[in-house]
Amino acid sequence: MQEQITAILSDYDGTLCPTNLLRSKDAAIPVGLEDILWEVSKRIPFCIISSKDYHFLRPRTKFAKILSCILGIETLTLTSPNERVMTCENNKSNILEAGCSSNGFNCIEDKHLMLDNSKALRAKSGLLTNLADSVRLRYEDVIVERKFTSDKRILAGVTFDYRHTEDWSSYKNSLEPFLKQMIRDTRSFSPSTSPVQLIYLQTYARHPFLDVYITKCDKGMAFDYVTSKISTMAKKENRKGQQKVMYLGDSENDNPAFMKADISVGIRSDDRVNPKLYCERVIKFDQLSIFLKKLIEIFSDDILPTN
Repeated sequence: MQEQITAILSDYDGTLCPTNLLRSKDAAIPVGLEDILWEVSKRIPFCIISSKDYHFLRPRTKFAKILSCILGIETLTLTSPNERVMTCENNKSNILEAGCSSNGFNCIEDKHLMLDNSKALRAKSGLLTNLADSVRLRYEDVIVERKFTSDKRILAGVTFDYRHTEDWSSYKNSLEPFLKQMIRDTRSFSPSTSPVQLIYLQTYARHPFLDVYITKCDKGMAFDYVTSKISTMAKKENRKGQQKVMYLGDSENDNPAFMKADISVGIRSDDRVNPKLYCERVIKFDQLSIFLKKLIEIFSDDILPTN
């Protein structure tokens, strides 16, 4: 008898969407895979833990119950996928306040920020803004991706991305040391007497980008918060049984979540990178649809609970 899965948590970029796509209209989940994710979300909570921000994830993951954005710095609980249209239609006057999109999806039930010190948030956001502007002006080949909180008031993270270049390895060897030095110089602008603590740098051994955040964060911390929200929802809905969580990811920044999951599955979407993943099994991206479909069709009685 297989253990029952009560929730699936997943990375987005490189896991549900091929890693070679940039932040554009093309960076979307393939249609067939998206259909399967909708089917899964009808049975159990499907949640996203990503370094992307809410504004990127919202239109691409309408099936998700929880979006943990910017590596867990902001986590949003949404109305269940099958309830969103009705909820928004019944509360049209409150759509903007509730954080609903114009098509009736993604009504926000709850928001959680990892930091609640507004003065520190503004100061750190300013540091990241200056850093992002400096890198953009100095290095034309680097794509600077800015990640804002859902209210668009705080710049909470920045990715310096060069995956579009032909030779990733030479860029990592020649460019990254200069980027890291600029980040260290930015961090030194914060005196110890300031409420602003050091900004946080996320590096990667193989992937062609660097991430900088306003505070220390990782997907293990995000995993803990998301699973606590799922447990609370299960109690409210009077769902019984031990929580069994599957996690899907493709990068070394997924390892903290892999180590906490009951079932961990790594996804390979680009042969040019081969990071060390602390997961139980690894599948190729083009096998993910088949893998999830089998969870629904073959093992539904044992693995995926039904309504």
